[in-house]
Amino acid sequence: MLATPAPAAGVPRDGDRWAYEVKWDGMRVLADVHEGAVVLRSRTGRDVSATFPEFAALAEAHADVLLDGEVVALADGVPSFSALADRMHVRDARQAALAARRTPVTLIAFDVLRLYGVELLDRSWQERRESLDRLHPSGSAWQVSPVYPDADVLLAATQEQGLEGVVAKRREAQYQPGRRSPDWVKHAHRLLQSCVVVGWRGVEGRGTQDTDRIGALLLAVPGADGALRFVGRAGSGLGAAMEKDLRAALRGGDVDRPAVAVPRADAAGARFVAPTTVVEVRHLGRTPGGRLRHPVLRGVRSDLRPDDVREE
Repeated sequence: MLATPAPAAGVPRDGDRWAYEVKWDGMRVLADVHEGAVVLRSRTGRDVSATFPEFAALAEAHADVLLDGEVVALADGVPSFSALADRMHVRDARQAALAARRTPVTLIAFDVLRLYGVELLDRSWQERRESLDRLHPSGSAWQVSPVYPDADVLLAATQEQGLEGVVAKRREAQYQPGRRSPDWVKHAHRLLQSCVVVGWRGVEGRGTQDTDRIGALLLAVPGADGALRFVGRAGSGLGAAMEKDLRAALRGGDVDRPAVAVPRADAAGARFVAPTTVVEVRHLGRTPGGRLRHPVLRGVRSDLRPDDVREE
């Protein structure tokens, strides 16, 4: 179940009908504990259990449970997507174990969808939350996302602490798998946008160009009609680790023509790729022409498909 963006008026302000949680800056997963094993699945349904070996400890504390939550990595006490991005793409068990020691992560659980063999999807959020609160988090492996009664207080606190935002959840809402529901409403303090990569340009500077290295990405986002539209190019935030992830994601995807109309100035010297890779960008708004203002790359979203991308 996914949240819809808050309207101009903001999240609903009715603590009797709505509950409020922190919007965590992480990777959404379902953690399925059953018969002594833990299977983690991303939003795309991909099995990411090997990527996060520390969550195997969930099976030691709970016999049968299906948790919905976010995997987060902390930097200076605040969830950092950039720190998490270094772990999201690791598949090898040995490398994942080393990464877990270098960059520990925590599962912040905010919903429970099955407990002791009983499906809870048709229960209200309030009932599911009470079931979640009765579970005991197992050490550092997972925590329960706190719930707050006052939207304005939480909005102010999360902004002051540099957190991503707030999610309001209607207390009587059932869980609707895979649906973007108005029963969950999100407000982000920072302007973030998932984008589809449609090409890249080499590193440029001082009159030279290194065409073998990725210097900037050409980005697109679906419009209201679902068709991709060019939203600009981004190179800020692109470091060596992200370039390595991008090369792996884009390998073998070269095409002769871009999937969208790209202005000549942006297309000059570019290599075009099939629109299959998603990245996340922080930006300062949009120009009248729809381009992102001052986009900064945050990382490759291997947990998202292009079909998951929506204009935020």
